[in-house]
Amino acid sequence: MKRITIAILFGLVAGLICASGAFYGHILKFSVVALVWILLNRAVMGFVIGISGLKVHWAWNGAIIGLVVGAVSSYSLLMNAGLILLPVVNFFVNALFGLMIEFFTTKVFKQPAMSAPPTVANIAVHV
Repeated sequence: MKRITIAILFGLVAGLICASGAFYGHILKFSVVALVWILLNRAVMGFVIGISGLKVHWAWNGAIIGLVVGAVSSYSLLMNAGLILLPVVNFFVNALFGLMIEFFTTKVFKQPAMSAPPTVANIAVHV
């Protein structure tokens, strides 16, 4: 439960960073709906990272889930803005946000996924 909470909180932080860049950079026009959409998408990304059971390295876990969950926001941008560079850039930036959420959850706050592959130190202890 602690891992999920931390991941959601960092998802919201990622949402604030994303929204700040989008609004101050005049990429998106500010509206409450746009802000809530960005925050919700990143919070869901954090939640999915928090509950993830993928048996991959933590960095891949964050990047993969960032791409998959963030694809919803990229698709939304594609439908609203059209076929421009923004949805494509957003798709790949989602991997960076997922990686950031996973890094802070796993490495900084020491809350690895329950099914994470064993580290070298754990393997050496059991041999």
